[in-house]
Amino acid sequence: MSGEHILVVDDDYTTASVMQLYLENFGFVVSDIACNGRDAIDKSKKLKPDLVLMDIHLGKGLDGIDCAEVIMQKLGIPVVYVTAHNDEETLERAQMSNPFGFINKPLRDTDLKTTVRFALDKSKKKPDKKKPKLEDVLYQVYELTPAESRVVSRLLDKPDVEDVAKDLHVSVSTIRTHLKHIYRKTDTNRQSALFHKIVTGPVGMIMKDVEEK
Repeated sequence: MSGEHILVVDDDYTTASVMQLYLENFGFVVSDIACNGRDAIDKSKKLKPDLVLMDIHLGKGLDGIDCAEVIMQKLGIPVVYVTAHNDEETLERAQMSNPFGFINKPLRDTDLKTTVRFALDKSKKKPDKKKPKLEDVLYQVYELTPAESRVVSRLLDKPDVEDVAKDLHVSVSTIRTHLKHIYRKTDTNRQSALFHKIVTGPVGMIMKDVEEK
C-alpha cells in the first residue's frame, strides 16, 4: 500500500464515492470529500493531503480552476483536474494553472491510477531550488575563490578596505592582495570599476533575476 493521502473534490457525491472506492482499492487514503471550492480550500488547509483531485465545475461559488490555483500556489499541494468538460476555453484556463494532470470523465480506474501515481511522483521529484548567493555567482562568472568572493561581497556593502578587514578578521594588506587577484580576474583596475562591472554586468543580471523569482 502506498498510503498517500488524497482529497477528492466533486459536487456529485456519487462520482466522488466511486473515486474514493477506486483510490482505496489502489492503496491510497482518501482524507475526505469536498463538494465545493470553499470547502476544498478549508479541508486542504486542515488536512494537508498529498494530492487533490479537483472537478473543474463545482456549481455555485469558486470553480475548480480558481480553487486549484489557491491550493497549489498558497498551500503548495499538487492538483489533478477531473472533468467531463473539454471545451477549448476551459481547457486553456485549466492548463494555464499548471496542474499535475487531467483525468476525463467518465472515470476509468486505470486512468485514475496512472495519473494519480504520476502526479504524486512528479510532486516528490520537484527540486527545492535554493537561490544562489552572491559569492556563488562570483565564482561561476569570474572564478573568484571563496575568500575573494567574500571580499567583494563585503566591499559592496562597505567600500572601506579597513572596515572589511575588521569584519573578516584579516589584515588590510591581505584584503589588498585579494583585490589584486580580483582586479586581474574581472579585468578591472580599481574599486569603482569593479563595482560597476559587478552591478551592471552578468553578476548583477543574475542576482536581479534571482530576486525577482
